[in-house]
Amino acid sequence: MSDPVVSIIIITCNRPFLLRHCIDRVLQQSYPYKEIIVVDSSTDDASERLVACYPQVLAVRLCGQRNNMPAARNRGIALASGEIIAFIDDDSMVQPGWLEALVDVYRDESVGAAGGRIITMPYPYCDQLTGLPSLTVSSSGRVFAQGTGLLSAMQCDVDHLIGCNMSFRRSVLEQMGGFDVNYTLTNLREETDLCVRVKKAGWRIIFHPAIAVIHFSARSLQPYFLERPSIQFSNGRNCTYFAIKHFGLNAHTVTGQLIDTARCCGRAAYFASLFSIGAAAQITGRIVGVVEGIRWLMNSQQRL
Repeated sequence: MSDPVVSIIIITCNRPFLLRHCIDRVLQQSYPYKEIIVVDSSTDDASERLVACYPQVLAVRLCGQRNNMPAARNRGIALASGEIIAFIDDDSMVQPGWLEALVDVYRDESVGAAGGRIITMPYPYCDQLTGLPSLTVSSSGRVFAQGTGLLSAMQCDVDHLIGCNMSFRRSVLEQMGGFDVNYTLTNLREETDLCVRVKKAGWRIIFHPAIAVIHFSARSLQPYFLERPSIQFSNGRNCTYFAIKHFGLNAHTVTGQLIDTARCCGRAAYFASLFSIGAAAQITGRIVGVVEGIRWLMNSQQRL
């Protein structure tokens, strides 16, 4: 593979401001053999009008197709012509050299998928911690994803990638049959599902830090168990479906899911107690503040 065409699929929904910046950064990549495809699930025409300003960008509109990321990705794959297909979200801002580093990884014919660093902190904080990521899937279906923003110069083999910055050989996607549309609502585990299938088929999955994006998600500011009940339901449903699909319904898988459930419920209990104690502390602080304020007023009058 000398100079392959890379199809860059951007998934977007009702965020034209972010989409504009995302497209601009992809166009600034110096690697010439690329095509950009926007898959738009927006409820209005703002993103469609924006993409119309970029004649070199191919766009497809999915009406009434919200919250089904796998279906949007599969639609993008159907339109793509590149030998490598890369996926980014509209809030993923690719960094200089992103595309060159991605292509370079695929010169190894054993590589079926590749992704890279996801920077979530501003400079210079993002460069204070170094090391390799932990992107693993246990034999019970438990998924671990830590350290994807760490600064490093080394690439490594991983079990799965993060959906806002991942890529695959087109032949591998065709071999796998694309993404599983049964991952709904939050679509959690849809990219992990595909990566597990890719690895089971004998392909390597590479994490290379130079394949870097800046990614800011408003949802990341929300503590895990402050999410809406529908999101909690979706996360639990998708995680359990993923585990049973790939590792079977057996004691080992059930134990792994119970451990994950206990961990999640433990975090919920922690936040609940933290909020209760915090509310009591806030009330106590207000009362003490009133007392201190009255004392200051009395002392002030005495001084006068």
